[in-house]
Amino acid sequence: MYLPAPSGNEFELAPAGTHLAVCYRVIDLGTQKSTYNGKEKEQHKILISWELADEMMTDGKPFIIGQRYTWSMSEKATLRKHLESWRGAAFQDKDFAGPPNGFNIRNILGKGCILTIAHKEEGDRTYANITGIGKLMKGMTSPMPTNTQMFLWLETGLWDMNTFNILGDGLKKIIMQAPEYVAITTGRPIAPESENPAPDDMNDEVPF
Repeated sequence: MYLPAPSGNEFELAPAGTHLAVCYRVIDLGTQKSTYNGKEKEQHKILISWELADEMMTDGKPFIIGQRYTWSMSEKATLRKHLESWRGAAFQDKDFAGPPNGFNIRNILGKGCILTIAHKEEGDRTYANITGIGKLMKGMTSPMPTNTQMFLWLETGLWDMNTFNILGDGLKKIIMQAPEYVAITTGRPIAPESENPAPDDMNDEVPF
């Protein structure tokens, strides 16, 4: 589930350590096939991307890092664990109630956090993995992302081809493999399955 280091010299590897970061991108990858222990399975995946506010690449731009998550709110799901750690509060039943009071994943855009990143070597490659996400400490201010904030969801009314077109070729290729992409771009209706389609009115102490 970890994103590999980009090939070539397009991006520098995000540095290991604890960093002030801000979310700038949430992308629905649709249903993706993967193989585990020799068995193929299909899971709905999303991509969340952050930029580091305290570390710059050699060109002066902030480092970025992303992670793919299975779109699941089961108690064991990494996405749920990371979101709850980021919020500093566990989700309640009302957060899964759908509109108008359920939790909308779009709420995390532009929100700051503390990211812990570790490097892992596999063969001749080094990967930057997110090992922890935490809420900003009291008195800390969420940075503003310098990258354009992007939200793209494979659902009627949320899909935007202009946003899709500005994604990198590799990411576009992944999305194009999803049956949801084929359906929405050919005009066939998609059954709405979003778990958290609407924002929630939460306590001010909770960042999203």
